[in-house]
Amino acid sequence: MKKDQYIPHEVSMRNTTEVMNLIEKEGMAGYGIYWALMEYLRTQDDYTGDVRVLRTLARQFKTKLCKVESVLYNYGLFTLTDFTFRSIKLDAMMRPLENKRKAMEKQNESKPKAERNQDDCKTLKTNDSVVLSKVKESKVKESKEKESITSSSKDEEGDAVDGVASTSVTLAWERYVDQLADEQQWIEIMAMRSGLGLVFVKRFTEVLQHFKRHIQAVGNEKDIQSPSDAKRYFCFYNTPGSKPYRQLVDELQKPIDKGKYKHEDYDPATGQRSYCGVPIPADAPPRPNGQAVWCDGKWIY
Repeated sequence: MKKDQYIPHEVSMRNTTEVMNLIEKEGMAGYGIYWALMEYLRTQDDYTGDVRVLRTLARQFKTKLCKVESVLYNYGLFTLTDFTFRSIKLDAMMRPLENKRKAMEKQNESKPKAERNQDDCKTLKTNDSVVLSKVKESKVKESKEKESITSSSKDEEGDAVDGVASTSVTLAWERYVDQLADEQQWIEIMAMRSGLGLVFVKRFTEVLQHFKRHIQAVGNEKDIQSPSDAKRYFCFYNTPGSKPYRQLVDELQKPIDKGKYKHEDYDPATGQRSYCGVPIPADAPPRPNGQAVWCDGKWIY
């Protein structure tokens, strides 16, 4: 869910009683803090925030802690417990998406495996039609790239031994596979197809690496000559019950030893450390426990 994190913003939001009171008392600065808090909640599991990070959020917002607390506590815009807060409005806005995802997962699980696999491939074809316009736009570019690669390959044939593919061709298929990481809507469809849900989305970088190793193991690099080829191959690779799929699941289910960083989250794609959605400086020591917050260059708890 990381790359599709957006919030539907109704143009009538400023006309609700709570928001009008907020703007009356806090001005547009308060309105900005309100939406910054909404954006923070959107990145959290179950859209639930931790009140213990308010000081850090205030530093990020370049404002005073008391102003953030005022927006959070005084206008009925959030529901709170001792350590958490959430937004009823955000929950309502995101509910249609969550219900749609759950319905699709339930419908998929209720079908026999063979029928489910067949329907999943049909779903992929439907999704392909949605992105077909984008694919068509890139066809000319892909064609030119292929011509360039082919030309380069011919120039290097004299240096190739016993039909070994040139480096440029090898890099081409890998580049097409890497581009899958930018197809967020397609990734979510593949996550539902896999049955792994959010784990699949969050660890898609690892999934792609496993996919690449599979391609190399069976020697099918030459079969991927475009992003569409990479998608079709991945669809069959991601078929529940297949050997590659079982190997992928086994890989993802291996326990992750975080060692001294067990109280932090880590994004392997960017190398960013974080906790509760809050970035941690690269030179910061490991977070000592689940309650610690980073403030003024040190952990406070």
